Amino acid sequence: MKNSTAFILIILAIGLFYTFTQDAYSQVKALQASASDERNVLDNLSRITEAKDRLALTYGGIPKVEIERLGKILPPDVDTVRLALDLDSLAARHNISIKDVHLEQKGSQDAGSIDLEQSDTPYNKAQLTFRFVASYPNFRSFLGDLETSLRIMDVESVSFTAPSDDKDKLNLSEYQVTVETYWLK
Repeated sequence: MKNSTAFILIILAIGLFYTFTQDAYSQVKALQASASDERNVLDNLSRITEAKDRLALTYGGIPKVEIERLGKILPPDVDTVRLALDLDSLAARHNISIKDVHLEQKGSQDAGSIDLEQSDTPYNKAQLTFRFVASYPNFRSFLGDLETSLRIMDVESVSFTAPSDDKDKLNLSEYQVTVETYWLK
């Protein structure tokens, strides 16, 4: 009788395990897996927060003057007035007066067209065309200053018209320059 009672109790325990405990055990396993995933997310979040804090501390250590210089190199927008003033002040150092400034933003002609070349870049481009009259040495020194200015500008084309008569002692030519400049999207 003792054997049969023990046998009945074992069968009853197995039956209870499969009817009640198995579901609870499966739920506990699922919750443990979910908790593990959430711990991983929290660990990643804490690492990201630490990296953000380090970057903020590093950014806070950069002098304001340097941040302003970086803003001139690649500004957040194409400020046409500021660009024209910077270009005019650069030209004025070489006794050059800028005329006929024309700005064309790249990729903004047709809203329906897709420009695959610029779609993945973090910056936009604008093409700036202007004319002026200057001597060749002044023109060369102006281009040198344009090359070393803080604002990134790529000279795309230069065309000129030579003086028409040989009596012109100043050797002034009319130049048309096209530059490409950039700003952040």
